[in-house]
Amino acid sequence: MVSKRKGFGSITKLPSGRYRARHTVPGTMPQVWVNAPSTFSRKADAEIWLARQRTKLEDGVIRPKVLVSRITIREYAERWMQERRNSSGEPLRPSTRRVYEHYLKQHVYPALGGTLLSELTAESITCWYRDLLPQRPTLRARTYALLRGIMATALEDDLVSENPCRVRGASRSKPATKQFVASPAQVVELAAAMPPELALSVLLGAWCQLRNGEALELRRGDIDTEAVRVSRGVTWVEGAPVVGPPKTEAGVRAISVPPHIAPAVEAHLDSYAAPGPDGLLFPRAHQPTLQIHPSTYAYHFKQAVKKTSLPGGFRFHWLRHTGLTLAAQSGATLAELQARAGHSTPSTVMLYQHATTVRDRALAAALSDLAKQ
Repeated sequence: MVSKRKGFGSITKLPSGRYRARHTVPGTMPQVWVNAPSTFSRKADAEIWLARQRTKLEDGVIRPKVLVSRITIREYAERWMQERRNSSGEPLRPSTRRVYEHYLKQHVYPALGGTLLSELTAESITCWYRDLLPQRPTLRARTYALLRGIMATALEDDLVSENPCRVRGASRSKPATKQFVASPAQVVELAAAMPPELALSVLLGAWCQLRNGEALELRRGDIDTEAVRVSRGVTWVEGAPVVGPPKTEAGVRAISVPPHIAPAVEAHLDSYAAPGPDGLLFPRAHQPTLQIHPSTYAYHFKQAVKKTSLPGGFRFHWLRHTGLTLAAQSGATLAELQARAGHSTPSTVMLYQHATTVRDRALAAALSDLAKQ
């Protein structure tokens, strides 16, 4: 093995015949050496790499702190999870942390976990992404978006010189299943097919546009025949319910109850809700102080769907989609949809812009009919 040093860095010819290039980090004592990410078949290529590294250091493109860092992706991601805060300054929700940990342990760490942040390149990210869950586009996009977010923070912390996650469009995906908009009659069908003590959950999902976790955490004091007040939701971590505030401040909201389901609300409060102002609206059978388990609810929901004219894969969240679409068709503005849905930005409810446009065209036609009269 022959090593030659000339100017900046050194080049070593290995027994394999290939060349290794490395250089020291300016200002370090004792000196810290940085190796090229791979060996070279030609000495000239090793010299080119050293020349580029020197230029990047002199121009400030690469900061010495980045090269000195010996933090691996796994180590930094775990620190990121501990320190991450949402828009309200709160730590990650337990359910969110569980999902992120799953993405990292299953899909990031096996290939990249032991790689130093400073050695992660756009090429290595592209190679990893190429083999990442090609049959699961949504999961693939979410996993990539998580790693890109982690590396964005590493860039802010001066631990990398640039974010290597640069695969265009990798954070976006089209849903594998298109959401289905139920008709009002189908909502009635589904509610009637549910066990009587759960029928109201379907009506609240559709007509008050509640999320599943919001509906199953409702208590007597949160609802009457005029309004539903949402300030909490339930998620499940390792089989245990975790109650917390909505993801954003906009999620805390009061939703007017459509008059046609007010009798169902009153009947449910009389017959099925747990006693007391803090009594759960949908308590677990034989354990009324606990929320119904999501797997139990999912079983009843799936069995009820089979008894209706709805498609077999119909999901609870599609009730919310149905309600927002019907509200848009009824003339609701985007601001009204945003407030009712509890979205913090209008971009999400822009999905229902098409329904608002259809409704606006119908109103325009009605105006023409009126003018003719």
